[in-house]
Amino acid sequence: MTRTQGVATGARVAAAGAARTVVSRSALPFWIAAAAIVALLAGVIGFGGLAPASRTPAQVSAGDGARTSLYTVSVLDAELTDAVESQFLEAESGETLLVVTVRLENLSDRAVGVERSADRVDSRMIVGREPMLEISGVAVTGTARSWRADGSPRAVILQPGVPAEVTIAWPVADDDATVRALADGTARLDVHDATEQAGQVILAASTINWRRAALSAQIELAAAP
Repeated sequence: MTRTQGVATGARVAAAGAARTVVSRSALPFWIAAAAIVALLAGVIGFGGLAPASRTPAQVSAGDGARTSLYTVSVLDAELTDAVESQFLEAESGETLLVVTVRLENLSDRAVGVERSADRVDSRMIVGREPMLEISGVAVTGTARSWRADGSPRAVILQPGVPAEVTIAWPVADDDATVRALADGTARLDVHDATEQAGQVILAASTINWRRAALSAQIELAAAP
């Protein structure tokens, strides 16, 4: 190798080293920012920041109201009985009836039925696979039935903005666990929020379905055996 070649090779090596130094220095802020982001995400995950949001239902005492997007409800009275003669309703063997009187108010702008459809609105507040109102803390054994507390015909229609007192009967297990749950306050009326879903049916008649959403509140039930 000649002296000239040696000088050229040394120059190339020096230039490459300088270039690596420049790249390393220019990349340094990027790696610092990346490390900071990783540390931040680790902290967020550690504190549950990326966990699914949970909503704890409000715990409501009997007599107080629970409000949802489409209706309000409050418990006025609850009792256990074997029969409701005015409604020709009688508990089956091994069952008793948990009869709950509530005040309901429809907050939407169209009439809704507590059990049946009304004005092309299907609410199914207490029946179906996902009712808006259901009992927890005791073993429900059958389908709920409802009627107006004043004894008028059984099909209850809630007009917009008009509170109504409604009685609902759930068949439940006739056992000591039911009595204890109602005595110690672990029996609850679960109140689910509701959303409206519009659709189309035959003859282009518009319909609205109330669909159950998140559990919004639990109202304490206390009934004498």
